Amino acid sequence: MAAAASSGLLLKDDRRTGGVVVPAAKRDEDEASVGIRCPLCAWRPSPSSRWACVCTDTPEPFFPSCGTSWNTFETRGRCPGCGHQWIWTSCLHCGEWSLHADWYEETDGRES
Repeated sequence: MAAAASSGLLLKDDRRTGGVVVPAAKRDEDEASVGIRCPLCAWRPSPSSRWACVCTDTPEPFFPSCGTSWNTFETRGRCPGCGHQWIWTSCLHCGEWSLHADWYEETDGRES
């Protein structure tokens, strides 16, 4: 039985480190992010919306992602776990990918 239990550990994928979870900022959870919207479907994320630093099925060039979960717009796309600057952001509503910079609405002739 011990041999069977230890052989099961051979199937465990330990290549990824434990990801970091960054808590949401203390704001109204229903409040949509002002000045930020999906360029394809116009969905607005809330402060509680979370993305993960996982480089699987993304247009992002491969990098050793860390698994951190955070609101990508609080850091302008920079992962607080590994420091990777995400160029692309997926929409949690429509599931499509857009350039991160395209999510920021222009205000007064300049990006916010």
